[in-house]
Amino acid sequence: LLHARPVDILVWSQVVLSLQLPFALIPLMRLTGDRRLMGGFANVTWLKLVMWPATIILLILNIIMLGQTFGWIPSN
Repeated sequence: LLHARPVDILVWSQVVLSLQLPFALIPLMRLTGDRRLMGGFANVTWLKLVMWPATIILLILNIIMLGQTFGWIPSN
């Protein structure tokens, strides 16, 4: 039987959630930024300038986390 500490389960659940976040954010940013689709409800320019870099940073951090987990990127 596997015995996991509750804190380990919580950490891994958060890791899985963080890996899923870009799959929601990227389509969300693309769809809500499309004026043809959203009309007057489309994201304004300043919001796009904030959210796209935040989305890309999150994606890069997730890639680094995966790389360190699987040994592709050395961790300190």
